[in-house]
Amino acid sequence: MGLVREISDLVDIHYVRQKGAQGPGACGVVRPEVHRGGAFRGAVGGRCDVPCLQQMLEVYQRCGGTVLGVQEVRAEDTGKYGMVRPEHMGPGLYLVKDLVEKPGPKEAPSTSKGTKTIASSIIVR
Repeated sequence: MGLVREISDLVDIHYVRQKGAQGPGACGVVRPEVHRGGAFRGAVGGRCDVPCLQQMLEVYQRCGGTVLGVQEVRAEDTGKYGMVRPEHMGPGLYLVKDLVEKPGPKEAPSTSKGTKTIASSIIVR
């Protein structure tokens, strides 16, 4: 039990439960007292991939700012997800030029959907 308490002192965990299928982007509105100006990670239950998270943390430490993990999907599935318009910056590193929410296959800027986020701040419009 002491080990559990020790581990739980390392992080603050908060969750958002949606009342409808709004997508993970709707969870991005985080109150300042939750992240206290530091980095935080947004995740969807059941999709945590440790190697992916490690890569994202390395990019965050090297580049700062917000890091968005992406996953390729079939063109016919683009209408189910928020899709990114990427610009290649280096090996495994892209700048997100645009996010398009649930576009059809012909309107999708790519077949890369945003899946995981590490951010130091959130911009709410």
